[in-house]
Amino acid sequence: MNRLFLFLFGLMLVFSFWDFILKRKHMERKQQIVIYSLYALSVIGIYAVQYQHDKMLSTGFFLNIFTPQVKTWIEHML
Repeated sequence: MNRLFLFLFGLMLVFSFWDFILKRKHMERKQQIVIYSLYALSVIGIYAVQYQHDKMLSTGFFLNIFTPQVKTWIEHML
């Protein structure tokens, strides 16, 4: 059921984005940027929901990017 919902939501998102592409010439630039951002967040949300039960976010990759002081602070807080 979850996959069916994601498929239908994704299909609706594609049709909505196509409609936006056709009508965007009549919009202000700031409004277009906001709508693009909302579409990007929706796609990221769909991707996150797709793998919510299969994978957990590994913080090790992100912690290796930070400096050792920040890494120590994060480990202390967790």
